[in-house]
Parts: sequence; C-alpha cells; structure tokens
Amino acid sequence: MKRKLLLTLILLAAAGALLYSCGLEKPEYADGRCVLALRAVDTSGAYTEEWRSVPNARVDVVSSSQVFKRSYTTDETGRIVIEGLASGDYFVQASMRDDSLDILFTGQQRQRLRNEDEVKDTLFMSFVPTSPIVINELYYCGCSGSTFYYYDQFIELYNSTDSTVYLDGYVVCRSQQSDVLTQEELETVDFALAYYMYRFPGTLGVTRECPIGPGEYLVLALDAINHHNYGALCVNLLEADYEFFNAAQNDYDNLSVPNIVPVTTVGKEFTMSLGHTAVFLATGEEYTFVEYTTSSGVSPFVQVPLSTIVDAVECAENPSPTFRRYLTLRIDAGLAGTESTKYSGRSVQRKAPGFDSNNSSFDFASPAAPTPGRGR
Repeated sequence: MKRKLLLTLILLAAAGALLYSCGLEKPEYADGRCVLALRAVDTSGAYTEEWRSVPNARVDVVSSSQVFKRSYTTDETGRIVIEGLASGDYFVQASMRDDSLDILFTGQQRQRLRNEDEVKDTLFMSFVPTSPIVINELYYCGCSGSTFYYYDQFIELYNSTDSTVYLDGYVVCRSQQSDVLTQEELETVDFALAYYMYRFPGTLGVTRECPIGPGEYLVLALDAINHHNYGALCVNLLEADYEFFNAAQNDYDNLSVPNIVPVTTVGKEFTMSLGHTAVFLATGEEYTFVEYTTSSGVSPFVQVPLSTIVDAVECAENPSPTFRRYLTLRIDAGLAGTESTKYSGRSVQRKAPGFDSNNSSFDFASPAAPTPGRGR
C-alpha cells in the first residue's frame, strides 16, 4: 500500500522502537510513581485546516519489558493521564477509525520515564487510507503437537469497502529470507521477497472471476477438508472459498473449491512456518524471478515491488533480541503472534475487521480460537 512520506517515517520510527525493545529489559526502577499525560492531536486536515484534539481515540501503551500492556480512551479534550507507571521505556500508539471517511487516524511515539513526577507530551496523529483488502486472520500454528498436524492452516481476507473488489490475477506470497538480505538492506530495497507465490484465477483488470463483496470474508485454505477429524482443536475448512493447490506435487484437491495455483516451483504446497511466518497479498501485475545464495545453497525467490503490495502481516512467536525480520517495516511496522504457541490451535485476528495501521503489533489481538469466514 502506498503511504505518504510523513506517515512512512512515523511508522518506521515506531517500529524501530519496537525492535529496539525486543530485548525484554526490565524497567530501571520499580517505583510506580511516574505519570504520563498525553494529548492526541489530529494533524491531517481531514476535518479542518487547523489541528484539533481527537476525542475517543484508543491509546495502547506497552512497556519494553512486556509486563505492562494496557489500552486507554482519550476524553472529550483528546487527553489521557496514566498514573502509577514504573520508570522505563514505553511505546505508545493511538488510533481512531472514521467509517464515514473510510480512514484510520493513527500516531505513535516512544516515551522514556525516569522517575519524574509527570511527563506531558503531544501525540500527533494523521490518517491512513483504509486498504480495500486486508489479511484479516492468519491461522498457521498447527492444532496437534502429538501428530505434528498443521495442515488446517488458512488465510482470511476481508473487504473493508462498500464496493466489490475483484482479485483476478492477485498473488498470495510467503516470505522466507532471513539469510538473504540484512536488516539494513531490507529497508533500502523497493521490493519484498517471496519464496512461495500462488495466483488467483483470471487476469487483473480483464476478467471478473474472483469477487469479494463489501464486508465479505474469503477463506484461503491449505487443504479444504474437515480437519476436525484429525484433532479436537483442528479446523473445519470444508466451506473455504479457495484452496491452495499444487498439481505437480500430488497435492490434495477438493474439486468443489476453486484453486489458487503456484507461480513458484519450490515447496509441495503453500505451508506457513509455525514459529515465524510472513504473508503478503499483491496485485500480481509485476514481479521478477531471482536467485540468491543462502546458507543451504542457491535458492529461487521472487522480487515483488512494494508498490503492488496490498497488505502484509508478519508473525513471530516470542522474538529474541537477535530476531531478523522477513518483511520491511514499510509494509508491516510490527509483529503479530508474539504470544502464539505452536500446535495451540489458535489464530491471530485483527482487533476489528479491516482495522489496519500497517503495524501488526497493534492491529492484531492475542491469539484466539480460529473463526474462518468470521465464524460464518
């Protein structure tokens, strides 16, 4: 998704703060006497040329130790006052969605509290145009550790607009490139790397075979069967809208469900890693096949221009201080699924359908029971 330069810089700064905080350091002083007073201000000009306070904005506050994580709501003057905070580093994100304008107002900052009586600051917010299609739910962690069963994986898409969107020719990609590009290189190139790429039927802008209606969910199943037969936590995907299918690998095919087929030649099917995965949706109008030398030899990848990417989500279970991302911060400034557990039968879901600030740390809630097609 394309973003204004200012918004991109804000998201990069915010995500940098998140990465910096991955060391899970404890607050320096367990005093609990700090006070943080913030005023949320809209600088976008969406309502008026003057800056204005933002009432009823959600403000998420997270400490770098991950011990403190709470949400607040600004009052009618756009203010919140948080008392009893321990000294330490905090990441703050404010968000407020206006469905009438189809935009999301968001702003982020880092606060360092050092036993002060009170810290006052302004939290500047601007708008993010709502993406027409988002990855709304990811279920990848598996459902049965005793049998290592994870074939009930699925991706759920959501149309947040009031118009039908056609996904003909769109591509669904999984990234896997931690030993290909350094973190610095990842933030300088104008593409994302896909290891797996699967394509929807039809041709972009020509055919209309793959509609997703207003407020509609589409479920993309690894295998469109009733996986509940293989474990109590496994998901029934018989009602999936599409199925990833690789004819060259003797893959299972539910003939009543349309296929999404591979563009790449690696892998038997579109599986997602259970501990760290990154998925993105792109229009498929442009991409380039390349090869990189990795720790396991020469591997094929696909360069997908960032300008063609519609949405992206990166998930990682309990990332370490040396954690390396698969996706640039420019398309996902955070991480979802940090509380996920392998074979737990839990998925990561957006806090509200279509809620998208390009920061998965705040867009997604804690792992929950899967709801393919939002429960249908």
